[in-house]
Amino acid sequence: MLENLNYNLIETISIISKSLYRYETYLKDAEKCASCQSIWAKFKENRDKELSLLVKELKNHTNSGQI
Repeated sequence: MLENLNYNLIETISIISKSLYRYETYLKDAEKCASCQSIWAKFKENRDKELSLLVKELKNHTNSGQI
């Protein structure tokens, strides 16, 4: 069984990954609205950064034997 610390990382990585997938659709749907495209692009950029931080931390846990 995973410790909550590691489970939380994995669960949040999953949630963010799913939202990134949706943002691609939202960007396509907003092709006629530059303002909406800008909003979804910014959300996507922020989520990409969050995902990178979480994946890096999960790798640190894996490499140090915490998983």
